[in-house]
Amino acid sequence: MKKLPSHTKYDPLLTPLQYEDYLSDARQQYSTEDIAGILGVAPSTLNAWINKYPAMREAQERGRERRRLAFVKEAKRGLFKQLCGYDVEEMRTVLVDGNIKEQHITRRHIPANVAAAIFVLCNLSPEEWTRSNARTLDFEDNNRRAFTVKVIDNTADKVAGIGSGTRKKEDTESDGTAEITP
Repeated sequence: MKKLPSHTKYDPLLTPLQYEDYLSDARQQYSTEDIAGILGVAPSTLNAWINKYPAMREAQERGRERRRLAFVKEAKRGLFKQLCGYDVEEMRTVLVDGNIKEQHITRRHIPANVAAAIFVLCNLSPEEWTRSNARTLDFEDNNRRAFTVKVIDNTADKVAGIGSGTRKKEDTESDGTAEITP
């Protein structure tokens, strides 16, 4: 990156764009001091510009949002690779007396990551996949009283009354909540 001369003044057309670009750089984490140095001003001057000029404040917000979106994009790309599996090439070089004698290229498959699959399924299809065994169901009894039942072992038979289970009535008077346990 090119450092600007130290006599650089605030340019309403260029400075906010430069500031936004440096803030949004996902590969490099620039501090306020770093960006001020690149712009050729003192950090206090850069902070004064941010406080004085709305365009600089907006550039700061846009730059941070662009950086966040870049991280999300890379995380999605990495998660997709983990979800599907991928191939890598590894090169091993054999040196004899400082000279390359032979090179071996090995292709290796990295299998899909089960944790990545669980993460995707739980987040994209929560009604079918969940990491918790607890479920909450709402129903009415014969007297038309509403109840919320929390199923601890994820068995619908307990809610339907087919299996054995115990109901805890600790909070039923106050909020109509019951809990089914195995």
